[in-house]
Amino acid sequence: MRRLMVLIGAVFVLLGIVAESLYISNEKVAYSGATISANMYMISGLFLILLGLVLTLTGARIPKIRIPHV
Repeated sequence: MRRLMVLIGAVFVLLGIVAESLYISNEKVAYSGATISANMYMISGLFLILLGLVLTLTGARIPKIRIPHV
């Protein structure tokens, strides 16, 4: 189950990176200066990257972190 969570998280991170690159290429961010328009590519890219990082961290086994049982 942990491997599946890490795999899904990695896929979401990659999809987020693709969405962000589509935003940069479509909106021509490098040429427009400081104006940032909230685009569907930008919002979905940020959401997918954050979701992928959360899923990857929940699936990863980090031995130094102890989670107390309540």
